Amino acid sequence: MIFISKLFTVLLLPPGCFFLGLILLIFFVPRRFKYFMVLITLFFYVLSIQPVSDFLLKPLEDAYPPLSAEASGDWPQAIVVLGGGTIQGSPEAGTGRDTLSSDAMKRAVYAFTLRDIFPVPIIFSGGKVFEYDQEAEAVAAGRLYESLGLPPEQFIAETESRNTWENAVETAKLGIERAILVTSAYHIKRGIYCFENNGITVIPAPTDYKCDRIRKYDFLSFLPSNGALNNTYIALHEYIGLLYYIIIYR
Repeated sequence: MIFISKLFTVLLLPPGCFFLGLILLIFFVPRRFKYFMVLITLFFYVLSIQPVSDFLLKPLEDAYPPLSAEASGDWPQAIVVLGGGTIQGSPEAGTGRDTLSSDAMKRAVYAFTLRDIFPVPIIFSGGKVFEYDQEAEAVAAGRLYESLGLPPEQFIAETESRNTWENAVETAKLGIERAILVTSAYHIKRGIYCFENNGITVIPAPTDYKCDRIRKYDFLSFLPSNGALNNTYIALHEYIGLLYYIIIYR
């Protein structure tokens, strides 16, 4: 019964329902358009299944190993957390206040867990990508750390950066030359490229993994899902972003 309910959920909600719609459309379009529709449907299907999204995303997540407990805790000057977005005007934060997105929250909390191993300040790097009357991301992070009990003198808000390259540029302006770099595992490769090219030596501390490492593929894994499609988007965004940075910021 559980399997049937899961199957209906996959097929009745996006992107499964869109995929079914495309299949039905193939039977009604003129013959000269059928091959095109078949290609579009297959392309959409491939991008929406877990094995393909894992194939694209895992190389990014596995580019660097997790932070080792044996890493020396005396040389970094700071733990740098890269921003990952906010929810503007989130009601639980209070009027006119924002909260961190799920990715940014995971990065921030993981950095907080490292404070006993690395007794150095936490720098949260993130400003406003666009001006929508929102708060700088680092300001929202500051409230989170205050609620977790982080002493104010152990937190630095970097509020000017708008992308990963600017995260590195603005962190370098703070005089940081050696740091623990905390970001989502899929994003760590681009983060390291930016920081090392701005003269900052980093120890990677990836977190917020998206791909399952133990679960084996089953029938449901080959059905279109929003989660797989989102992971495919994340992976393609990172590959394009890294290529863009290499071309523009070399």
